[in-house]
Amino acid sequence: MSIFAALSIGRLGLTAQSRALQVTANNISNVNTPGFTRQRAVFEPISNGVLSSGFSPGSGVIVPTAERISDATLEAQRQFERQQLGMDEGMERGLSRIEGIFEELGGEGINTTLSRFFAGLNDLANDPGNTAVRDTVARAAETLISQISDTDQRLNQLQLDENTKIRQSVIEVSDISRDIASLNRQIFLKETGDGQATASGLRDRRNELLNQLAEEIDYTSFERDDGSIAVFAAGGFLLVDGDESASLEVQTGGFGNPLFFDVFQNLGGSVNGPITSRISSGQIGASLALRDDRVQAYRNSLDEFAFSLADRINSVHYQPGTPPGALGMGDATSRRMFIDARQPVVAEGAAPVQVAGLAGALRLHPDIVANSRHIATGAGPSGGGPALKDDNRIVLALANVETLDTAFYAVGDTAGSPTGSPATLGAFMDSLSGSLGSELQSARRSVSQSELIVAELDDRRGALSGVSLDEEVANLVRYERAYQASARTISTMDELLQDLLAL
Repeated sequence: MSIFAALSIGRLGLTAQSRALQVTANNISNVNTPGFTRQRAVFEPISNGVLSSGFSPGSGVIVPTAERISDATLEAQRQFERQQLGMDEGMERGLSRIEGIFEELGGEGINTTLSRFFAGLNDLANDPGNTAVRDTVARAAETLISQISDTDQRLNQLQLDENTKIRQSVIEVSDISRDIASLNRQIFLKETGDGQATASGLRDRRNELLNQLAEEIDYTSFERDDGSIAVFAAGGFLLVDGDESASLEVQTGGFGNPLFFDVFQNLGGSVNGPITSRISSGQIGASLALRDDRVQAYRNSLDEFAFSLADRINSVHYQPGTPPGALGMGDATSRRMFIDARQPVVAEGAAPVQVAGLAGALRLHPDIVANSRHIATGAGPSGGGPALKDDNRIVLALANVETLDTAFYAVGDTAGSPTGSPATLGAFMDSLSGSLGSELQSARRSVSQSELIVAELDDRRGALSGVSLDEEVANLVRYERAYQASARTISTMDELLQDLLAL
């Protein structure tokens, strides 16, 4: 080997160790950078073949690239579990709001107000001529109706809030898809250009965007040979392919509601969908499940409670005939206590006929609102005329409705034909609050489990791809010593060259 060849080897050694030191320094400087993937300098020997004597000295070393230390399978697992975590967190958030709306678990819900209403009826049965007690019953009935209506309105607002979140998340998904497509192009240009360097920083940024996307919507992805990735959302609708991206958009009319959004794919101006029913996780999946399923289910239960309450009370309070069989104090007209504001106004009060939506349309008969003497307490004499002041036969029957265990009405039932399971009014609300509590606890367990899985996968990624300061410092020392040795090689070869020139 000539002195000049040895000098070249020393120079290449200096360059290689300098690049390795640069890679190590970059790792150390990004030790606290979220999503950073550590790199490792790749050393490759240079061989100039075998001389005729059989001696193969080699020609030094180069560092052509820095290798990213990552596991594609692990990254895919992290993204999938983040999709599920987004779904679980969204469901837990929504169910917590439903619990707050009903407030049953805090003791101040509809069941508490219902008990006060029946307590007032029992007091009235003991003193049917007492005007103050009548007023108390009327106010308790109005409070009960108001609480049912307020609960329904709040549940409806929750649906509208989730509807708004769907639109916001759709915008976010479209922005992320566009950024991923842009990064695809940058990665392609950098990794297929003259230098063909690994675009580690760009890939890290793309992985972070994929994690953000996973929080919003379910998707699958795969990497192409050119380094770009393709992303398909909602079971197969293209979001990103190379440097091209589709967007998501919303249109009203989803779930049969003119205010609700359906989700569509917009691919180059061509609108496809709706894809709403195919979105199964992420924040969008949670908002859809809450808006169209869980919140609506509790609104339906509230409608069923309101209808069954009105039907059971009215069947006692309204007994028309000659003479009427249910009358108030000094009153010769039988009326329904609870009416449906959606029905035409009639003297006896409009009977509820449609279960769906009654929670927001239930009203106390306006005559009772104006004067509590119209609350029926007695049956009236057989010859006709108002009920006697101390006649409590009807109000006793009204108070006994509290313990009435008959079939409940379900959404879709018609008046007179309940299909639900038998239950008292209080038991129905107890069951509803129990189901809500159980569902909320299940959602919280799911969140905890998903968080543990994501944390475990993040730890595994950190162990593989994260920066270990101890390891990097050891590499610094190793590369520094190798750099010094290469420098010593050049110095020694230079001395030999000077000795040779001095001959």
